[in-house]
Amino acid sequence: MKDSELLAPVGTLSALVPMIEAGADAVYVGLSGLSSRPQSADFTIQEIRYAAAICHDHHVKLHVAVNCCIRETMLEQTKALLQELDNIGIDAVILADWGLIAYAVRQMKHTEVHASTLLGTYNTPTVRYLQQIGVKRLVFSTNLYIDEIASMIASVPEMQYEFVADGGICFNDNRICELPHLHDGENYRVYCRQPYILTMDGQIQKALPIHAESISSAEIAAMYLELGLYSFKVEGRTADYHKVVRRVQKLRKMLDEASEHLTNKNSVLHYISRMRKRQ
Repeated sequence: MKDSELLAPVGTLSALVPMIEAGADAVYVGLSGLSSRPQSADFTIQEIRYAAAICHDHHVKLHVAVNCCIRETMLEQTKALLQELDNIGIDAVILADWGLIAYAVRQMKHTEVHASTLLGTYNTPTVRYLQQIGVKRLVFSTNLYIDEIASMIASVPEMQYEFVADGGICFNDNRICELPHLHDGENYRVYCRQPYILTMDGQIQKALPIHAESISSAEIAAMYLELGLYSFKVEGRTADYHKVVRRVQKLRKMLDEASEHLTNKNSVLHYISRMRKRQ
């Protein structure tokens, strides 16, 4: 296995090959109507089957996000679709529902189960539990501090870890956001990213955006590699893929350089280890 993985977003079939050519080791797509993005950026089962064939021909892995809020009326359909994804031979499914995770690790024979950042994992006992039940990878919450990430990795090094290396960082907590992420019957909406207006005394003006600007961790990729992070995720399934390709290329270059020059002499984990011994 490689020292790291660059995981790129694909929102349309036309973006698939460009992301692979940009240097992605794996790509992720959303399952139509069941991911935390609008359906316009999701893939049908037929499209996923086609994408899986292309990815595997290029020795690239395919992950599928099924991480929206699964209501009771959607449960049986979702379970059937998970079985179909397993039959297709995708490499991983990204889940944010505890019940579906328990189902998937028991029933999916060929597909790894990854715990989405939307699951909300903030401590080592949760990581250990996920590992015990069969989850192969944890996608860190964007609300964690770097010392918390380092401690969790050091405590459960057998788990694979992924984080958002390029994309949106929420100023709120994903699980208890007061601007909900939900389905409106047809689409998944993230309300901090909707346009708003301000009105006062009959005057109307455009409001400033609520959501935070996107960030990139490409310049400090070496530090995250030293921490033990494996997968570096780029967000952008709904963005213009030509722009996302450039971000993927930049991260690819930085990861390759970091891997080539990485030493443990002054690594973050070495520093943490010395600090623990002093305590």
